Amino acid sequence: MSEKKDLYKKYLKYKYKYSKMQNESDQNIKKIFYKQKYFGYKNQLGFGKSIWIEENFFSKNNFEEILNYTSKLEVKDDPRSSNRFSLCLENKAHQKFYDMIYKNDKFISLIQNIKSKYHTTKTYPSYPIEYRKYFTGSKGMDWHQDMSLLSPDAYEVVLTLNNNSDSEFKWIFNNKEYSLSPKPNTLAIVKPETILHNVTPVNYGERTILKFIIEFMNKDKGYNIKKPEFMYEINKCPF
Repeated sequence: MSEKKDLYKKYLKYKYKYSKMQNESDQNIKKIFYKQKYFGYKNQLGFGKSIWIEENFFSKNNFEEILNYTSKLEVKDDPRSSNRFSLCLENKAHQKFYDMIYKNDKFISLIQNIKSKYHTTKTYPSYPIEYRKYFTGSKGMDWHQDMSLLSPDAYEVVLTLNNNSDSEFKWIFNNKEYSLSPKPNTLAIVKPETILHNVTPVNYGERTILKFIIEFMNKDKGYNIKKPEFMYEINKCPF
């Protein structure tokens, strides 16, 4: 195992150990040690600044509901990329599905913890949820920063549904490259125009994901502004 993957594994290890000590006194030596390790690895990986990654995010029942819904969807050729099939889901036609995600208590709580105090969250985003499938032979995605579609910036979210491929998610933080092989029910959130990241080629198997956004509004104004990039992207989205 590479040093970078080992770092992520240590992060998960001490995150779990620290979470198990929450009811212990703050003076507990083990709790202090686990806390230092957890936050140390978290900071090295850049988590909590411009990127958040949570494994086993949704409950078993919630995730199965999402899988059952997406299993009935049929992807289309994506005019934006020949390396995937996609389907953009309109809110009105897929209201039940939107509620599975955007009205999930754990997801709402996560958003509240990471958003700016100057922003409010729009319940349903202006940009559609995308169902994507990366197939054997797909070149993945080159290194890039997510473009900003709105002002204030909307955060990009990827939920891994299935992954039996060798494809990896990689990102760069503080001039160091990190990687992981996303497991089903792994949620990744990235701020636009910050973290440089890519998705490596699929040499075997396939990977299916949901890609969607968290949309914010200025608290004092009560609205946001769609950038030209928003219309460019949505006009090419395969509905």
